[in-house]
Amino acid sequence: MADNPQAAVKIDELFSDAVARLAEYPMLGHQGKIAGTRELIPHESYRLIYEVNQQTIWILALIHTARQYPPVYR
Repeated sequence: MADNPQAAVKIDELFSDAVARLAEYPMLGHQGKIAGTRELIPHESYRLIYEVNQQTIWILALIHTARQYPPVYR
């Protein structure tokens, strides 16, 4: 995206919009692969991992869908 600043701005707006929707509807995403988390797909190539704790939404990660998730540790 360094070669295309307009695309970078567009994807940033997409992520910002997704987080704003979560502020209104915290349970919008589906149950996550890790217990206690939820996942929202703001773009077909990205997964937003978050958890809801009382009145707080914690954004834990924004992961490209090509990456292994959850990570496997050996």
